[in-house]
Amino acid sequence: MLVREVKPEDMNRWLELAAEVEAVFQGSMINSQEFYNYMEAKIKKKEALMATDRNNDNALLGIIGFSRTSNSITWFAVFEKYRNKGVGEKLLACALNQLDRAKEITVTTFRDGYELGAPARGVYHQFGFVDFDNTIYDDQGNPRCLMKLLPDSTIKQGQSFHYTYKRYMEWADKEYCPVCSHQAGPSDIVLIKELQHSWLKASMHAQGCLWGKCHVLCKKHFVELHDMPEQDLLDFMKDVQRASKALKKVSGAVKINYEIHGNTVPHLHVHLFPRYMNDQFPSAPIDYRITEPNVYGSERGFRHFIESMKLELEKL
Repeated sequence: MLVREVKPEDMNRWLELAAEVEAVFQGSMINSQEFYNYMEAKIKKKEALMATDRNNDNALLGIIGFSRTSNSITWFAVFEKYRNKGVGEKLLACALNQLDRAKEITVTTFRDGYELGAPARGVYHQFGFVDFDNTIYDDQGNPRCLMKLLPDSTIKQGQSFHYTYKRYMEWADKEYCPVCSHQAGPSDIVLIKELQHSWLKASMHAQGCLWGKCHVLCKKHFVELHDMPEQDLLDFMKDVQRASKALKKVSGAVKINYEIHGNTVPHLHVHLFPRYMNDQFPSAPIDYRITEPNVYGSERGFRHFIESMKLELEKL
């Protein structure tokens, strides 16, 4: 199953789904200009997600619409033949990740006792939604129920596209990229050295608690490695090679690990993780979320690493 944003070319498939569930919703959608306007608005705001079947010619399984402004679910349907197969749960989970879990989340759905609405209510209940107001009606006079999901401050929402999809896609455009527009980044990240085609940077709060962890940030705007023309790729990787060689000498690492993520800031960069006999991850991947205890001990220890890297890079 693939969950992705709904795009303009998907509108006809959305209408096919709407046609099947019109009887359940008790109102016309496929002949409604208001519904067309709704679809267009959700697509433009990147507030609609669809699930497709990779093993069946990417057949549409279901769609969910939501609103970041009102922190709510605004439309939700799964084709009948794909219900009770986890489709609704996947869609709702992804939609909730795009909303603010520190605030209440609402949905206007079917009242208890309406048999055709039971599957939707079941999914909402599964995620913790509770009935709040059973006296409301939709725009066509159908009885509806306002359900709420209470705030949960224990849920940690990160800064990756899993939680910030709209912002992430904006940043993927050079015009809005925070790197290309020279926006200030986290205050703990410092420049080690400007290389010919990139910047080599590091944070005192080393990810994975790995002494010497740093990253090489490409000067030109690319999101994927395969987006780079051959010469740009060669130029950038030469900088990565130079930084890696210096890092291995300075750190005394057994091995340098190279990771390209870009799930928070899409502008292309390569993470360099020095691996040691005594690091926390024997026979395992690095957990970059671990940054304490501080491996440099003090600002002075961090500056020693920075100056050592500068000296070694000059030799190269």
